Amino acid sequence: MDVITILGAVILAYGGMLVVYYRSRSTERKEKTSDLMLNGIKSMRRGNLDKALIYFNGAYEYCMKNDNMENNVEILYYIGLIYKEKGDIENAIQYLKAANEIYFQLNDTEGAKKVKAAIISIRGLEN
Repeated sequence: MDVITILGAVILAYGGMLVVYYRSRSTERKEKTSDLMLNGIKSMRRGNLDKALIYFNGAYEYCMKNDNMENNVEILYYIGLIYKEKGDIENAIQYLKAANEIYFQLNDTEGAKKVKAAIISIRGLEN
């Protein structure tokens, strides 16, 4: 009986350690993505668009590895805005349309609205 109790305790401890490990890994992933996106937004606001693109591209690659569509769509949106600021209308619309498709898949109407507003503002620049 004591052996079964000890074995059960060991299994529970192992399970607890696994939960803690995977939670900490999840937190690390979120923090890395957040840091990259935050640095990208800061660089964008400071006018350093090339540096912002580097941060957002790094965040995009990291999110693709971790299958994080919610962050990926935001990253695509910001990359589209950066290309708009750089005057590269073709790339801006390409990234914004890609973001719009993902927002549609996620049923995120607010995200889709902001992308459509950005595309309309770009089209206004073309005329």
